[in-house]
Amino acid sequence: MNRSTVRNSVVAVAALLALFPTTAMAAAPASAPAKAAVATARHHKLLPHGTVVTGNGRRLHVRSGAGVTYRATGTLRSGRQVLLVCKKDGSAVQGNRVWYRLAGHHARYVSAHYVRVAAGSAVPWC
Repeated sequence: MNRSTVRNSVVAVAALLALFPTTAMAAAPASAPAKAAVATARHHKLLPHGTVVTGNGRRLHVRSGAGVTYRATGTLRSGRQVLLVCKKDGSAVQGNRVWYRLAGHHARYVSAHYVRVAAGSAVPWC
């Protein structure tokens, strides 16, 4: 990208911002995001917590479904705290067929064999 392209982009953005006053750009009052953040924080406090325990510095695969045949969508480090929505049966990992669904926008699952649930927490079935 050369300087003239960058300059033209900056000028275009400045022109768009000049067309829309900041009061018109705000769709909701300033207090609305704060309320949403508080509601989300309360919701997360209600969910059971777990800790990823893989050992030897290995990462835990996060999958799109409850089983090792589902696509891996990411990984988690050992020691990472996770929020658990529910549990369901899936393919066995070291004899354990339970998989936890992680909190978030997309269905993501991890094997319960590698997650230690906090004392006093109960993970409901999906």
